[in-house]
Amino acid sequence: MPSHLLCIETTTTQCSVALCAQGEVIGLAQSNHENYQHSQLLHTYIDTVLSENNCKPSDLTAIALSSGPGSYTGLRIGAAAAKGLCYANDIPLIAIPTLDILAREINPKEGYIIATLDARRDEVYCAIYTHDYKVIEPATPHVLTPRSFCEWTEKGPVYFVGTGLEKCEEILDHNKHFIFPKQPSFPSAAKMVEQGFFALENKIFEDVAYFEVDYLKAFQITPKKKNALGQ
Repeated sequence: MPSHLLCIETTTTQCSVALCAQGEVIGLAQSNHENYQHSQLLHTYIDTVLSENNCKPSDLTAIALSSGPGSYTGLRIGAAAAKGLCYANDIPLIAIPTLDILAREINPKEGYIIATLDARRDEVYCAIYTHDYKVIEPATPHVLTPRSFCEWTEKGPVYFVGTGLEKCEEILDHNKHFIFPKQPSFPSAAKMVEQGFFALENKIFEDVAYFEVDYLKAFQITPKKKNALGQ
């Protein structure tokens, strides 16, 4: 019986679910809404990719989850769904860092990839990879300055990808070795296949009971403004 891996990606405004078998995507449901509709869409997308491929939750071999960083709400919704499926069907959980997934949205032949997610103000979450996706610097919050990442241009072309693309292009000093695609890109469950099956084959699983997503930074709540009466 072939291995069926369900991949869930909810860390940005894009809600994405992929069903994979034997290392190939056989079903994909995803959409992007600025106002985050993951709570309404995620379980519908899971049901869709399973039913379209005559697959039941009990047929799944494992669940792969995009583990962060990203939207606090999106991460919580994705993790709750993934854990629920794992518990209900007694199957393992695989966690894949979001920026590792995002880096695979492009396929350069040389140089480096800087995967970015837009954060607050002049900040991005970023990770740096070789052109063939080996991690050089893992995910970290980074406050952008005009000279950010300039040291990497001495070693080859630098390709940017992700939702922090426009912010990087606006703030960084222009450099002929910086390469920006025309549009920002969002992490997709369809790009979780290679890492997901590698983890499955090598039994790299999370403890479902104790697994926590990687927010990378503590959640901050903006205090409510007081009214004229000080309330």
